[in-house]
Amino acid sequence: MAIIRAEIGKRDQETKDAIIAELTDVLVKYGSPRENTHVLLYEVSYDNWAKGGLTYNERKKQAQESS
Repeated sequence: MAIIRAEIGKRDQETKDAIIAELTDVLVKYGSPRENTHVLLYEVSYDNWAKGGLTYNERKKQAQESS
């Protein structure tokens, strides 16, 4: 059995489905049985995800203001 855990920012369901399918395909390519391959996506709000002391929403806001 294989389990992939990935932390991602908010995505629409179509994008999440594609991510799940492609991650599964990678492990299957390297020998994991498809039916025993699990993918868990942890969606994190960009208000709770930061880099350099600023949330990604704040970074986006600042970038828009400086444009």
